Amino acid sequence: MFDKAFGLPVHVLIVHAVVVLGPIAALLAIAYAVRPAWRLALRWPLVLTAPATGVASFVAAESGEKLEERVLSGGAGDSANARLIHDHTEAGDLMKIVGLVFMVVALAAVFWLLRPPARLPRVRDDATATGEGPTGEGATVVRQSGGVLSTIAAVLLVLVSLGTLYQVVITGHSGSKASWSEVTNS
Repeated sequence: MFDKAFGLPVHVLIVHAVVVLGPIAALLAIAYAVRPAWRLALRWPLVLTAPATGVASFVAAESGEKLEERVLSGGAGDSANARLIHDHTEAGDLMKIVGLVFMVVALAAVFWLLRPPARLPRVRDDATATGEGPTGEGATVVRQSGGVLSTIAAVLLVLVSLGTLYQVVITGHSGSKASWSEVTNS
C-alpha cells in the first residue's frame, strides 16, 4: 500500500505534502494560539491543514520505510549513503509521531480548549438602552476565552507547532542529504 503509486515510490510523492503543509499548519496554529482575535478566521484552515499534516507525516514515514527497504535491498549506495538513508528514515519516524501529536493537539485546541470568541446576543439594560453605558447603544458582547486552561493549551499548541517546524526541517535536510550527497560529492 505504501510502496508505489503511478509507477513511482509513494514517498517521493507524499513527502512534498509534509514539507509544504507541515510548516503552514504549524504557523497557522501558532497564530491561532497567540492571537485570539484571529481564531475565527484561522479555525477552518487549521482544521484542514493539521489532519493533512498528521496523515501525510504518517504516510511519508511508512512509505519511506518501504523505499529504504527497496533501495538498500537493491544494493544501491555505499555504506555512507546507506547510513544517510537510515538516518533520514529515523528522522521520518520521529516526524510521524510529531505530526500525529501536532494533529491531535491542534484539533483539541480548536474544538475544545481554545475556541474562537463567540458573538452573544445583544445585552441591553437601562444604561446600554439609553446609550449611556460603557458599551453604548445596542452593543454586542463578545465572549473571550481565557483562564489557566486556555493559557496552558495555547502554550502547548505553540510548543508542539515549533516542534513540528523543527522536525520538518531536520527530516527534510536529512532526506536531501541522502538523496543528493552522491551527486554533489562527485
